[in-house]
Amino acid sequence: MDDSPLGTLDARAIALAYLAFGSVGILGGELALAGIFGTPLVSASALAKGLLFVVVSSVFVGILVARKNRRIERHQTSVEASLDRLQSVVSASPVPIIAIDVSGRVTIWNDAATETFGWEREEVLGKPIPTVAEDQESEFQRAVERSIEEDGLSNVAVKRQQRDGTMREFSLSTAPIYDPDGSVREIIGIFVDTTEQKARERRLREFEMAVEQAGHAIYLTDRDGEITYVNPAFEQTTGYERDEIVGRTPNVLKSGEMSDRYYARLWRSIEAGQTWQERIVDKRKNGEFYTAAQTIAPIEQEEDCIGYVAIQSDITETELTRQRLGVLNRMLRHNLRNRMNVIAGYVEMVQTETDDPQIDDHASVILDAAANLTSLAEKARTVTELLESDGHPTDVGTLVENVVSTSRSEFPDSTVRVAVDPDLSEHVDNRVGVAVEELVANALQHGGETVHIDAYRSPTDESRFVIRIEDDGPGIPESEWEVIQRGEETPLEHGTGLGLWLVQWVVTKTGGSVRLDTTPLGGSAVTLELPRDTLRD
Repeated sequence: MDDSPLGTLDARAIALAYLAFGSVGILGGELALAGIFGTPLVSASALAKGLLFVVVSSVFVGILVARKNRRIERHQTSVEASLDRLQSVVSASPVPIIAIDVSGRVTIWNDAATETFGWEREEVLGKPIPTVAEDQESEFQRAVERSIEEDGLSNVAVKRQQRDGTMREFSLSTAPIYDPDGSVREIIGIFVDTTEQKARERRLREFEMAVEQAGHAIYLTDRDGEITYVNPAFEQTTGYERDEIVGRTPNVLKSGEMSDRYYARLWRSIEAGQTWQERIVDKRKNGEFYTAAQTIAPIEQEEDCIGYVAIQSDITETELTRQRLGVLNRMLRHNLRNRMNVIAGYVEMVQTETDDPQIDDHASVILDAAANLTSLAEKARTVTELLESDGHPTDVGTLVENVVSTSRSEFPDSTVRVAVDPDLSEHVDNRVGVAVEELVANALQHGGETVHIDAYRSPTDESRFVIRIEDDGPGIPESEWEVIQRGEETPLEHGTGLGLWLVQWVVTKTGGSVRLDTTPLGGSAVTLELPRDTLRD
């Protein structure tokens, strides 16, 4: 027999008790009446009828109680099955499910809670909830109070700590569990981990802010090339407002300067999943042409292309500057040199035809100026060729030897001393040799009689090495070096030539840096810190 309270209502026992009570009642009642009041006993047939009624009633009561017990047992079995299923659901739930009593002690802790937070069930049952950090106690108590007042919470953003102290973000939904008297017995909570989702949302917001604030024009299209988004820089570059351009295609920007073949190659590349990078001439809303460096890349989702992203950098001014510099450089290299040769020829004719010493002196000044201008033109050509050419690696020792050889042939009366670290086996971009040669020539021409060239590993960075050029002359004027460091000249502050600019541009081009110091003797010391040449690796 079932030992539960509902199982104690045994139908046979109740029927027998009813039969015994009824039989004793009938027989006892007859005997009591006869003994007390002297009434005659009923007939045996009447007594038998009464007892028969009691027997029938007992059987009927037994049947009713048995039926009631069966209903109770079925209900109890259903409740137990439901509880078992609920327990299975809680245990098998992929999200943490935790219940606490009103004092904050844990009453339910499923496997997902152990996996997420790190505590085993046996460690937390009956104890204060461990996922709440000390600085979250007040927030936790408010959540408990709200859950009771509002009959549960839905999707409340909370932070909870793991066993190792790591904080994670969750979406919490709660429900109170009531006692029969209506008081809250427990509060059950379901935690959905939103840490990665929140991180993705933050990255998305950061990405949106970056795109919105980017200095380059950015637009997105669908697979068919219809524009779905443009950033403010696009509006500023093209003159089109967002509402005007979204829903249209980039064809609206066509200037007619690019051939159909250009666009055919573009589409072939991006439809093949490749990134397109080319210069393009487009047209603004007001009809003005502009030149842009454009990059277009496919946007892929699960290996399917869902659209394209295009980035344009307006290089109109850069292109114009490059064109102007090209024209000026050509004029400087060819026209100026030719004109100076003509001037020098006529001045030499004047010198040969005059006997006047003063005229001869004036002619010499003109020849020197012409030679300087011709040298300037040649140096401009050297700068252009160096910056537009590709370098190749050369041994540092060989580079220094070549510089020394050239310097000694041009300045035979001067002294060039070299100290190259024997352990220095690095390679350097060969274009650096021109910069070193310029510094040595400048030191010998305008400085003293001795120049020191040292090459050694950088004491502060193992991936770099140093070439240092020292002289014992008057040194490079500080004002001229300040112009180089500032990176621009003004009408009042400017360099006297291209030499230092050449050094700065070449060293910077090859990834190095330039520093100017003074020597103990008052001369100049120019330190070039250079990277180990990556062309060789």
